[in-house]
Amino acid sequence: MGVLKKLKIKTQIMIAVACVLAVMLLIIYSLYEQTSRIVIRNNSQYTEELVRKFKLGMSQKVDEVGQIMLNLGFDPFLQQYLTQVNPGLLYEMSKELDRKIISLKAGRQGIEDIVLIGARGTKYSLNGGIEYVRGLESEIVDSDGVYVSGLQKFSYSGTLQNVMVFAQNVYSDGTDGSADKRIGYIAVIANVETMFFASDTPQSELGAGFYLIDRNGRTFPGTHASDIARNVDALARMSGEQPAVKDSIGGIKGSVQLHPLPAIRSSLLSFIPEEALLAELNKVRTQSVFIVLFALILMALPFAMIINNIVHPIQVLVKFINSMKSGGAIRETKNDLTLEGNLEMKVVAEKLNGMLNELNSLARKLVETTTHLLEAEIEKEKAASAYLRSQINPHFLYNTLESIKGVALELGADRVVEMTKALGKLFHYSIKGPGWVTLDRELAAVQSYVFLQSIRFEDRFEVSYELDEEALKAPVMKMILQPLVENAIFHGLEPKTTPGRLLISARVMDDVLVLAVVDDGVGVEAEKLAGIRRQLAERTPPLGRGGQEPDAPPEGLERGGREPAAPIEGLGVLNVHNRLRLAYGEDGGLVFDSEAGRGTRIVLHIPLHAAQTGGDIDVQSASRR
Repeated sequence: MGVLKKLKIKTQIMIAVACVLAVMLLIIYSLYEQTSRIVIRNNSQYTEELVRKFKLGMSQKVDEVGQIMLNLGFDPFLQQYLTQVNPGLLYEMSKELDRKIISLKAGRQGIEDIVLIGARGTKYSLNGGIEYVRGLESEIVDSDGVYVSGLQKFSYSGTLQNVMVFAQNVYSDGTDGSADKRIGYIAVIANVETMFFASDTPQSELGAGFYLIDRNGRTFPGTHASDIARNVDALARMSGEQPAVKDSIGGIKGSVQLHPLPAIRSSLLSFIPEEALLAELNKVRTQSVFIVLFALILMALPFAMIINNIVHPIQVLVKFINSMKSGGAIRETKNDLTLEGNLEMKVVAEKLNGMLNELNSLARKLVETTTHLLEAEIEKEKAASAYLRSQINPHFLYNTLESIKGVALELGADRVVEMTKALGKLFHYSIKGPGWVTLDRELAAVQSYVFLQSIRFEDRFEVSYELDEEALKAPVMKMILQPLVENAIFHGLEPKTTPGRLLISARVMDDVLVLAVVDDGVGVEAEKLAGIRRQLAERTPPLGRGGQEPDAPPEGLERGGREPAAPIEGLGVLNVHNRLRLAYGEDGGLVFDSEAGRGTRIVLHIPLHAAQTGGDIDVQSASRR
């Protein structure tokens, strides 16, 4: 043990791993030899017995269907029915035919319908499957012997079922002088699930699974289709009398084999889970447990040395680091770390002690500096948000008061009262209450504003709203929509010589509130639109030096020496954009689209989560209203 303490961690681990590998390889090899022989033997016997039972049950069902068609094909009454053309006689004969077919069908599971179709157009069906069988008529007529279709879908009594069609041509018995003349065919529609996968088949035995695959590659049951197709392809590439693969179906591992079913021109995929194959391995598993326990006892000594020489020093180091963490970022360095057990841990202890002593003074300075910077940044963003909001209200009040004065001079006091009430509500909303509200409250203020402007412009425009119920309860910053509506009215609809339309919509998509203000006004020229988008895309601080507006670069030039961009018509659009950026960062903001002569569309994207640093107040207070 003393020698190991002087070795490197890598050397000690390599010695321990070598010991573990040697013991585990011995265990694995022993178990592999025993389990391989048992699994191979049990798989062959178990699968062969189950498949034999399944094929026997299927063969019996196919023989029953063949017997039904044979009895009907040689029945003189049925042959007379197929060649009859008199409608009256056909009607009378169909009653007798019903009794015959019902008698044949009685007690036989899985037969959904029996269809008779004569060469002269005579038709009969017990459960309405004539048109369904008609789709296979060309194949039936050209077949020799019994025709078997692939898996099909058949709707009976409103239920879509998986079926196979068995059919056989009927020839005259020669009583009318036309021996061996084809006079029609008989078709039996068989429910695959009821006929071949009934509860008395091996399918019900523990762990066994069977899948019927027709000649077209369709599978029943239809579950795990991708797993079935993968296994069929793998088996098709293998050679041998009965090849098997070890794969999974529906997430369960097991042995898969493919067996031909010539009677119905299909194949049977058998699936036996590993649990069923390894049912006799309990004795081997018990022996394996004892072997592993004995190996662990032998390996206890080397592991004890590893714990003492490697794990213990590491635990001491972790405990030392946790004590530093619980005591704060700054640590008194009176007690140095001591580690023993290997060379590397001693070096780590020495270097860590020296580094911690040096970092103590730097950590204090960093914490103090960071605290001051964060406090200054928060105060700056609060001042910027307050400034941006203050730019909106006086501008709006001035325009509204001018409108009220003009209406008062022209129409008298009644309408002035209405406008004053609306203005009072809007003014009260803008200066009272929290900085975050639900969208329905914000829309109520916008509606008051639109009412005032509709009086001023004498119904020169109409407003419509498209609002989702979920969006109305979403929290938004106060006065976020009014500046955009004002921009649409004064810069889009007012210059327009014909009546205009204004649309305000709101919906929630992927946890993001999408607000849109759309007008069909005069729009914006392409060059001016490019300048507006450039201003919105710039990551300028919300306030310049000395409280200057952010869209006024010093000395009339933008950063980088470019020509000054065209200012956005109406300060409110840029203010709204900057407020969203302050609250949400890159996730917030607005998109400005316009086309000269066709109108303008402004879309806001507001993430539905708590406001980021720089927002007005906590969004949760608005959500509880």
